[in-house]
Amino acid sequence: MIGGVQIESRHNDRIREAKKLTQKKYRDRQGLLLVEGVRLVEEALAANLLEQLFFSHHVLSSPRGESLVNAAHARGLEVCECSEGALAELTDTVNSQGVVAVARKPSWDAPAEGVLVIADEIQDPGNLGTLLRTAAAAGAVGLYVVKGSVDPYSPKVLRASMGAVFHLPHWIVERDELVARLRASGTSIVVADLDDAQNFWEVAYPRSSAVVIGNEARGVHPSFRESADLVVRIPLVGQVESLNASVAAGVLMYEILRQHRCSTADSVL
Repeated sequence: MIGGVQIESRHNDRIREAKKLTQKKYRDRQGLLLVEGVRLVEEALAANLLEQLFFSHHVLSSPRGESLVNAAHARGLEVCECSEGALAELTDTVNSQGVVAVARKPSWDAPAEGVLVIADEIQDPGNLGTLLRTAAAAGAVGLYVVKGSVDPYSPKVLRASMGAVFHLPHWIVERDELVARLRASGTSIVVADLDDAQNFWEVAYPRSSAVVIGNEARGVHPSFRESADLVVRIPLVGQVESLNASVAAGVLMYEILRQHRCSTADSVL
């Protein structure tokens, strides 16, 4: 054993308390979340968010897993070696990697000037996780999650984000409050729509822009459409009605990144 606490029973108090975090109401109440898998736990550890680590002997079979457990122990975190049965109470995946951790929810200051992404009632966990990952990759300064979207700290979102949730600033907000905030800051609101829109590559995007990605079924909410400074479309050449929300976000974000890296600030070439 690598120091720490040993847990054999599924009914152990530490296991029972951690298991509550599988429910959103407890995550919200305690400001904590469960993180599963070597990579995600590594990312949470790197962000200094880990509180407690649970592992089974299985994770020690790889040098990377053993290194992770040792690193958590070296930082003075509570490290609990569990039986496979006890750890299974906390796992969400079919083939567990043998490590689960309790982490604090990240908190962030107000965003700096730059490109933002808005997840407007995104329902699919894979879409929201991929939005977080894509926004981070494309250099966004943050992501707003409009209330009514899937919980960004649910297990499937965490996995789809590949750890970006611990590094990309993000905030959960009411829609009306966000529209007012963007207006007050002078941030341009960019909406993707097929009606009365310009091709997305023909538009010069301001340095401070907020790209709205709408609900998978209903699209962008009228509040954003009515407040939009730029309405752009992504042409659909093949026989499809729409693009996946996270794919559309990637197309727009990388065009904005391309433009902002051009030698001429307002270039749309």
